[in-house]
Formats: sequence, structure tokens, C-alpha cells
Amino acid sequence: MTNTKSSQSSIYARRIKDVMSSDVVTLRVNDTVHSALVLMGENRVSALPVVDKQNRCVGILSTSDLVDMTRDVDDDLYHLDLVDPTSRRFLLDKLAHSMGAEPVQSFMSEAVNTVGADTTLGHAARLMLHNQVHHLPVIDDQEQLIGIISTMDVLAEFADAAPN
Repeated sequence: MTNTKSSQSSIYARRIKDVMSSDVVTLRVNDTVHSALVLMGENRVSALPVVDKQNRCVGILSTSDLVDMTRDVDDDLYHLDLVDPTSRRFLLDKLAHSMGAEPVQSFMSEAVNTVGADTTLGHAARLMLHNQVHHLPVIDDQEQLIGIISTMDVLAEFADAAPN
């Protein structure tokens, strides 16, 4: 029993650098929502950090941001029910095309919680829970992006440390 308790407490002390993904796909503020969706699909990720020219994280675009965007559009589309089906399809296609051309800066979350590589897994888990986020960009001392950690990464570590 002591051994299990020891392994459980050590999981909280594990460092982000041992768990994070260091091969991070990123966006720039002027990239389009369409290109962001393509990158998310190709890389099977649900969030992309947005970086500046110095590779500093200035935002994050997640599927939650995109869901919020579609919710806003859905409110606008309510009035299209009064339009005939052909006009409705044309207007929807036009709206989808114009929204896809919007820069990610219009929809990204700018208030980004970040962590350092030496942050403990326990602290990162508390930060995610407290701020209700699923991804934390990992930055170095110069505030440059060096990785990302997700709730799935954290959950996998806790699951691996659990007794059988």
C-alpha cells in the first residue's frame, strides 16, 4: 500500500517536459479559419497555438472557439428560415466561404494560460481545471513556444500511474 501511495504522489511531481508534445503545429494571427480547420483535421488536434514572428504564444484557437463561432452564426441564420431553399443554400455557402477566409485572430482566445517545462503535472492539472481549458502551451524562459500539453496527456499519465 505504501508503494502505491508513493507512486501516486510522484505522479503529481512529474514535470511537463516529460509529458508534453514538442512537435507543435501552430498558426499565425493572419492565417485563415479554413487553413486552421485543415491543419486540425490533418494533425488530429483540437487546438492550435497562435504564435508571432518570435514564436511567442499570442493566442490559441480551439474547437471550442469554433463551436462558439458557429453558435453565433446559428443565431444569425435563424432569419434565413423565411427565405426559399435555393436562396438559403446560396446564402449559407456564401457565409461559409467568407467565414473560412476570416483570420484566426478574430476567433482565437487571447488570454492564454501557459506553463513552463519544469511545471509539475499536478500544477498543470489544477490550472486546466481552474481555468476550464483543455490545452496549455509550454513556453521557455524567453516565452517562446516549445510544446503543448492537453487534458488527454494529463489523464494518460494519471491512468498509467493508477494501481491495477
